[in-house]
Amino acid sequence: MTEVTVCPLCACVSSVLKRTFDADRVLHAWTTTLGLDVSDEFHGISQFALRECDQCKLQFFHPSFLAGSPALYVKLEKFDWYYMQRKWEHDVALKDLDRCSNGIELGCGFGDFVARVIRETKIPFEGSEQNLSAVELANSRGIPVHPQTAEELAESSPAAYSAVCSFQVLEHVVNPRDFLEASCKLLRSGGKLILGLPNADSFLRHQFNVLDMPPHHMTRWTVEVLSRIPRWFPLKLTSIDYEPLADYHIEGYVEAYSGLLAGRGLRALAAPRIRWSVARLIRAFRMNRVLRGQTIYACYVRA
Repeated sequence: MTEVTVCPLCACVSSVLKRTFDADRVLHAWTTTLGLDVSDEFHGISQFALRECDQCKLQFFHPSFLAGSPALYVKLEKFDWYYMQRKWEHDVALKDLDRCSNGIELGCGFGDFVARVIRETKIPFEGSEQNLSAVELANSRGIPVHPQTAEELAESSPAAYSAVCSFQVLEHVVNPRDFLEASCKLLRSGGKLILGLPNADSFLRHQFNVLDMPPHHMTRWTVEVLSRIPRWFPLKLTSIDYEPLADYHIEGYVEAYSGLLAGRGLRALAAPRIRWSVARLIRAFRMNRVLRGQTIYACYVRA
């Protein structure tokens, strides 16, 4: 009997298989690129799948039990690039927080954005985070961060905020429907829901990136999916923005498209010398300002 897979966003039971992944290959990549052994996260399976919902077009990984454990994030927080202090989407969000009376960031890491909002706007702001070591560090710095989940906060503090932010979090969540319902419940009418996520239509789609699959990411999002969210939630989409290509992603961008060309028989254009020259030109002429990076930003208003 064929197993029925349910979309974690819209609950549709119809989806198509996009790709299957070999678990051993992914485990090897974690070891060689990051020096981490994450074999416990795979629970002995040999393969996993990426599916796309027929209705909302969300891509989701199956089985869902592959979502990373708290131990995985303790390992990842040791990298200084993991919880970045400043992100492009933070700058955009600060403008959208104008006239908000208070807010919360869900999945705030060390709380750097929370601290920045308080410091630069004087808006009362707080955060929530499930990585307990990150919560402890944030609190030691005087940043108000709580260990509750979005769902727990929604039960205890409904309609408590005029802004709810979440950056690079929703793609990790096994049940994005529950997360978004909780976010809506936390918001007062007219409040803003602000999301920043990896853009599955960016250069990421041409990479074999272990951080863009289980046990790290469980879903992949596009503007098409984000535009359909108001069909199932009491939200109105007010803006979509694309991150310009960040300087530290230029090599990855060039490598992604070089690999695409090599796969189409143009291996000469994927040579290391060519890749280096293209990356150098992008920097020299600041072309990354007009190239799309890996993040999309969406702002909604609560009905």
